[in-house]
Amino acid sequence: AGSRGTAAAITMGAAITMGARVRLGPAPDFPRAARRTAVRRATSMTIGRYARPESSNHSPPPSSRGSSRRRTCGVRTRGAHHPRVHAASIAADDTPDAPAPGAHPRVHRYEHPPETYRSAPGEKFLMQFGESMRIEELPAGTRVVYPGVRKNAPSSPKAMRAMVESALDDPVGQPPLREKIRALVAAKGSTGVKILFAFDDVSLPLPPMRSPDIRRVIMEECERRCIEEGVDPRCIKFVCSIALHRFIRPDEFRHICGDYLYDKYSKLGATSNYNAVDEEHSVVIGRTELDEEVKVCKDFAEADMLIYANCNYVAMDGGYKSYATGLVHYTTLRYNHDSETLKKTRSLMDPARSSLHASIIRIGKVMQKHTDVFHVETVLDDNRFPFYLRWVQILFRRMNWIQKAMARISCFFLRFLPNWLRLWIFWGPLVRGQFGLVQCVAGETEAVHARTLEANYEDAVVDVDGQADVLILAPTCIGPYTKDTYLNPLLVNTYALGYYYNMYVEGIPLLRQGGAMIVVNPVPYQWTEPTHTAYKAIFEEAVAPLGPERFEEQQERFATDEALNDIYREGLGPAAVHGFYMYTWAAHGMEKVGKVFVVGADDARGPDVLGWERHDSVVSAVRAAKEWLRGRGTKEPDATFWQCPPVGYARVSVGSEEERAAIVAGNVCKKTGRPRGF
Repeated sequence: AGSRGTAAAITMGAAITMGARVRLGPAPDFPRAARRTAVRRATSMTIGRYARPESSNHSPPPSSRGSSRRRTCGVRTRGAHHPRVHAASIAADDTPDAPAPGAHPRVHRYEHPPETYRSAPGEKFLMQFGESMRIEELPAGTRVVYPGVRKNAPSSPKAMRAMVESALDDPVGQPPLREKIRALVAAKGSTGVKILFAFDDVSLPLPPMRSPDIRRVIMEECERRCIEEGVDPRCIKFVCSIALHRFIRPDEFRHICGDYLYDKYSKLGATSNYNAVDEEHSVVIGRTELDEEVKVCKDFAEADMLIYANCNYVAMDGGYKSYATGLVHYTTLRYNHDSETLKKTRSLMDPARSSLHASIIRIGKVMQKHTDVFHVETVLDDNRFPFYLRWVQILFRRMNWIQKAMARISCFFLRFLPNWLRLWIFWGPLVRGQFGLVQCVAGETEAVHARTLEANYEDAVVDVDGQADVLILAPTCIGPYTKDTYLNPLLVNTYALGYYYNMYVEGIPLLRQGGAMIVVNPVPYQWTEPTHTAYKAIFEEAVAPLGPERFEEQQERFATDEALNDIYREGLGPAAVHGFYMYTWAAHGMEKVGKVFVVGADDARGPDVLGWERHDSVVSAVRAAKEWLRGRGTKEPDATFWQCPPVGYARVSVGSEEERAAIVAGNVCKKTGRPRGF
């Protein structure tokens, strides 16, 4: 805040301050149609019992329309062509003009439309660089794929609350929540009903959402209906479906649930994280048709109803994965969090082609049969950063001079900041997601998730002609396993060859099998203690000596390491075995990518263990990657830069149906790119 005069910026914080003082343009104006649609674990650690809030609001959450008994018809705020959105809901003056020649056919649906083009000689690009950023030149003619930034959805608390209420009162595949609760109370009495609220942890969304978090809005409205229908508050519990992740802290619990719910239920001892390691907190409820044992959170097994509040960030999340991962014991997670399963997965972001999701669905169906589940899912827009950092998601050549100056100043001064200050900048209060709510759907898990996936993919899928021989990626530190912690070699591998490599749909990866990947990242050999103590031990004692083919031989030893698991029990880090899943998450990419080159890694220890070749610039790395491919028979290797953020999904077309079928089926030899038998 302050005046809009100029200011000298000597740190990233100063650059952010400068951004706050410069008017970058008018705030987004939501379409009128969007405005109209707005009317539509028993654990080893109890969270914050008797904790005093920093600033409390002890009054109940507001309702946008008094009693919620009146049902309304809710629709999405984006996607007028979707069959659920009637054409009449769009006013004549909201109808877009025909796009200009050469423009994206749906340019009116984006803040910054997608674009695929060839880089010009000397063209510069803003790239994420771990806990920093850098501006890099790409070799002339490099294909650039920019997913685009979709139009902002309504983000005011009142509009989001109205959308949530509409979803609760008009669910899919189930009666309205109020009716379900009323029937339970009638059958069991107000003190005989057990309601369990569960929600995603702080790995979603990214960056963390500004207050109010959408999960807070969901749970406030659901809890209000429970109380109004006669459920005794002592019969309600809140659990974070954390599985093997770090327990969320009291301040994080408060942010997700809000002051009202947190103060009310933490005093009752009803707010907790699920402990997925110790046997006494779980119980077996059945087996799947493939004989997978389903061992779940005891609170879930004892509940009459689970109300799940989901925050959907990417297509991998949501659906059965919400609770069939977050509320199951380690021994059940082993069925799908292993290298064999991940190698069979044809994109984590395409659940229909994911062996991981197939197992999770089987487990989730057993859970849903045991306990009634009312699933509430949301889809957030692309408004990930406050206005003074929105340039992070814009192509460098599209930035105005102010944005380019901010980018250059930030990149320059971040180089000189100590790591702790950079960590605070990226995870501190200045970087909070300004997300708007695209869609909220409630009801039966599968029916809900089908609509969630449709909205998640809408306008986020980028059509790309042909696979890349060389793929350039620049992973950021803002990831699901680095909240308030430093990046390390294990997680850089997870983000690059796990998440980023898997940003494709319909079975064809953006990088061809046996191709080369270039990772722009410092790969610091820095392990946050004690949060990543187990990660370091796994990297040095399992990954380094045994590699991707045999590292799982050490998994059981770590899974039962009581000293490392005590870090998890005390809420200071993930479970000891979780680091194996981090390496496993990249199994698909590690099997398919021929060689990895890394740009900007000064410390050789991480890249040497991973087998990555180090370079000082992207131009140098691309040159080396192409030479490596030519030595293996590729005559004219072609390089592609996939910019992320923003988040998108590549839909890649290839030459023939036979070639496509071979790639989709995974019917290719390791590291060669040739169909078997050739």
